[in-house]
Amino acid sequence: MSTSTLSRSTSTPSRSTPTGSPRLPSLAKLISLTLLVVTLTILSISLYWLEHHKGRHATVLGDTANPDHMTVTVLIQNIDPSTARVSAQLELRGAGSLVDEHTHDLKEDATLISNAVTNPTVVSNANERPEFVSVQFALRDGVITDYPLDSYTANFYFHVLVGNGTNQRAVPIRVLFNNIDAFFKMAPTQEKSIEVHRGDGEAKTIATPQSLVAATATVKRSTSTIMFAAFIMVFMWCLTIAALIAAWYVASGKLGLFWSALGFLGTLLFALIPLRNAVPGDPPIGSLIDFAAFFIAEGVVSISLIVTVLHGYHIEISKKQKDISLD
Repeated sequence: MSTSTLSRSTSTPSRSTPTGSPRLPSLAKLISLTLLVVTLTILSISLYWLEHHKGRHATVLGDTANPDHMTVTVLIQNIDPSTARVSAQLELRGAGSLVDEHTHDLKEDATLISNAVTNPTVVSNANERPEFVSVQFALRDGVITDYPLDSYTANFYFHVLVGNGTNQRAVPIRVLFNNIDAFFKMAPTQEKSIEVHRGDGEAKTIATPQSLVAATATVKRSTSTIMFAAFIMVFMWCLTIAALIAAWYVASGKLGLFWSALGFLGTLLFALIPLRNAVPGDPPIGSLIDFAAFFIAEGVVSISLIVTVLHGYHIEISKKQKDISLD
């Protein structure tokens, strides 16, 4: 009897032990993940530093050697490609023998002549504190629909006369460009020569005098703006792929009118519009970002939603007819 008891006990299958709690990630994985996050943060802050500190230094053009000169400060406030205008503030200051030693005010009236669209002539009176004057310059050679890869040029012309009436004389000038528009980069370069038109209509190229500063600036979107626009385009493509996967899952599984997938596709269809409008710069409809991502995403999501509804409706009708035939 003892033998049979032993044989039965040995033949009984052993119960499987329950699985334990989920294992935590190892220390090496946590350290690697922490290092990755720290590296990405350092790279992002470095990009910010290069974009907003090193790249935002003022550019000085003109006569930088003569101590007796006039300084024209051009503070770029806003660059608007939609109106083709560069909004800026101008300030005219003197230096050296042109100003009083004690008050540092101009000894004589100074007149600034520029190619600004508004306020092309700015007068700084003697013995008065100079003030900033709002002006606008023209923005040329660019198409806003090339966003975010659009680029433009802006021409600047400055000439300063000191004195009144017949005593006016040209003086050496220097121009200080300072761009505070975070959405654009500006790189002004001085023109070494200019064209002078004679009375007979012929143009002659001469060297730019010290009393005249002619500059051409290249205007482009900032690096952060381009990166954000590229991120939006990549994100739209990822959402498009997600919509295709959802539609394929519902259609291949013959799930009928699967309302979770339909709700996701419908929400995604209307969520793409504010996502597109979130890009900085307010590019018009028909820009490069639309043809590269937005139009394609809207089209694919719309077709996926319509096909999913029609296919699901067909499956639901087929199931009802099958149930009726069985009854």
